[in-house]
Order: sequence, then structure tokens, then C-alpha cells
Amino acid sequence: MIRLIINADDLGLSDDVNRAIAECFADGSITGTTLMVNMDHADEAVDMAERNGWSGQVGLHLNLTSGRPLTEEIKQYESFCDKDGCFNAAFAKGLLSRLYLSKREIEAAGKEAEAQIKKYLSYGLTDRHLDSHHHVHTDPSLWKAVQPLLNVYDIRSVRLTRNLYQNMSFAKRIYKNLYNERLKALKIQTTDYFGSFKDFRCCRDRIRDGSLVEMMIHPMHGEDGRLMDTDIPMDEEREFLSGVEHTKEHY
Repeated sequence: MIRLIINADDLGLSDDVNRAIAECFADGSITGTTLMVNMDHADEAVDMAERNGWSGQVGLHLNLTSGRPLTEEIKQYESFCDKDGCFNAAFAKGLLSRLYLSKREIEAAGKEAEAQIKKYLSYGLTDRHLDSHHHVHTDPSLWKAVQPLLNVYDIRSVRLTRNLYQNMSFAKRIYKNLYNERLKALKIQTTDYFGSFKDFRCCRDRIRDGSLVEMMIHPMHGEDGRLMDTDIPMDEEREFLSGVEHTKEHY
């Protein structure tokens, strides 16, 4: 039997995303969510979680690519921010910068990551799970900034890099296996597999029996008000997943 964690990414991104995630909790289609603490709708999201009884299932969606940073130093680097001080995701668009950043850039990213962890904890949220927007915590250059913070702030679980994938180059597969092995060696809770609904649907046959799998979704509403996982109707996903056991805990 496959045990499935379904995490809704991007809590706090917008009012619509917040409401869509709340609907997913209400109908039991997700087991957890992760919060973008630097976005304008983060406070609203936390209040919604507290009022509706799922604040204990909210982790941190570390964000170094969208919105405005919480710290000042990172704004001086074009690899992270534009001239207006907003994240531009420039480092995430190039292979070289995903592999290597200067010592000062890594230090600035570490200060921003620490500020986001502190803000997450200031809300009184207790899940202490970490993943990231656009998976930046799995980039070698950014992992150098994030890893030292895990023990300092007692982060108990971290998302794998994506290892459910229909097509993947040999080099990417090697890196992903290496990253996941190193993550597990830290004795931090994680899963056996991670991917999207599309990944799970195409790769389900090769998942070992008894495995713990995390599936990320991105809830929002379509133009007709229908609940969607980006471009896939949520009711279609629920039907496909009806025979898969959902864990009761986030991690």
C-alpha cells in the first residue's frame, strides 16, 4: 500500500489561493500546506488556518523567487532582486548560478532564509516542515545557505528533490539521487518519493509498496469557480487517488 501526503504549495500567495487551500482542507483532499511568509496574503492565511483548525498542518514554503524579501542585503544582488527590490528569480534561470553563487550571495540568501524561518515561527506555527517555491532549497548553491539553519531552528522535515519524473536526463538523475541521499543522512524526516500529480499518475507503477510519497498540488479556482490544481480539475484528481491511502499527518 502506498501512503500519500498531499501538500498544497503557495499558501499566502493570493486571496484566491488561500480560499482554494481552505476548501481543500474542508473536503479532506490535502494533508498539509506550506506558507510563503513574505507575501501580502500571509497574515490572512495564518488567520484562516487558525480559525478553521488546520494551523498545525502549515509548514514553510521558503521563497527566494517571488514578491519582496524580508531582508535588505539580498536586494543588492541582481542574481536575486530587480532594481525595485523585488525577487526576480534570475539565479534560478541559469544552470551555473543554480550550481554556484559567490560567498556573499550565499550569505545574503542565508540571512533571508533565516528571516523567513523566524517569521514562520513568530506566527506560532508548529509543523516545522520546510520546502520551497520553485524548489530552490534543492539547488546546490542555495542548499549551502539553508542546510545550516535546519538544526538551529529545529526544522524536523524537508522535502526531497523531485524523484518522480517521466523523463529525466542521466546527469539530473545522478544529482537528485545524491541530494536525496545527503538529505536523508541528516536524520531529518522526509519521504521516499516526491512529485506532482502528473508525476504520480505516470510513475505510480514503479513506486515500491509501502512507500511514503509526497505529492505537491497548487490549488486555485478556474474561471468557472471550479477548484483546480493549476490546470487539472481537483475532482478528477480525487477520483484517480480514491484507492490510495492518505496519511493523517503532514509528515
